[in-house]
Amino acid sequence: MEHFLDRSTVVNRWNQDYPNRIEIESGDIVRFEMRDSSDGQVKPGMSATEFEGIDKTRIHALTGPVGVAGSEPGDRLVIEILDYAHEGWGWSGLVEGLGLLAEDFSEPFLHTWKLEATSTRSMPGLTIPLMPFCGIIGVQPTEKGEFRTRPPGSFGGNLDVRHLTAGTRLHLPVQVPGAGLCAGDAHAAQGDGEVCLNGMEAPMTVRMKVDLLKNRPLQGPYLEFSGPMEPPAIDSAGYHVFIESDEDPREASKRVVRRVIDYLGARLGLSREQAYITCSVLLRLKISQLVNAPVMTISGYFPEAVFDERSEVMP
Repeated sequence: MEHFLDRSTVVNRWNQDYPNRIEIESGDIVRFEMRDSSDGQVKPGMSATEFEGIDKTRIHALTGPVGVAGSEPGDRLVIEILDYAHEGWGWSGLVEGLGLLAEDFSEPFLHTWKLEATSTRSMPGLTIPLMPFCGIIGVQPTEKGEFRTRPPGSFGGNLDVRHLTAGTRLHLPVQVPGAGLCAGDAHAAQGDGEVCLNGMEAPMTVRMKVDLLKNRPLQGPYLEFSGPMEPPAIDSAGYHVFIESDEDPREASKRVVRRVIDYLGARLGLSREQAYITCSVLLRLKISQLVNAPVMTISGYFPEAVFDERSEVMP
């Protein structure tokens, strides 16, 4: 059976006492209609000042909860993501005090993306492929009470794993009777790291098939992802790789991102804010080594294929 859950009612906290909006059987399909992560507060054409004034307590807006009949702790849900449909626009923003480079950016900034079917040309000089996914898919956590949605956990939640794309299967351990499945925070694209705080935040509809596996305990979220790691539109022309080492991997990551911001400014003339947002939706931050203690190495991969014109500009 296929069910439709509209976005007329959303939740922006985890709380196992929230009543399930619907109950489904194992094997059913649910079509989740989702607001953007701001709970519909951000609009196309909004100014940075207006963006600064949105109610941050309404982030994230999640559609659900969905009860799964017969589910109990010790079981698992297997969630097959069937497809995503965006609505032609998205946004990314900078908020004072948040993001990897919070100390570098103190003023609010908002960038609106116009989304085509499979790409966006909304950043000067770039054609960015879309890879839609839900930043948040989770079940209600074990702990009693009401909790903000930002921290993820063994229940899933705000994982921001960009490979939660159509065709993948996410396994989640059931924490409470009925499970209480919720989804939201859809991104049209995102880098590894989501460094500025946002991916391409976008309202979307996602279809998921939900199976219940009885007595199949699971320590934490597990994803079946068949690849490829990158679509050809990303992977076809190589990468610019920026490498930094530090005892603190966060500090190494900051230096990587600052170098990419400088490169995008020199090559495309992007403002620092535009370049930072571009890093958030495109840069792939990777751990290159942890073994040479106490120093660790972080590498940032930026794809050449997204540039509209080839250039001799080097970092």
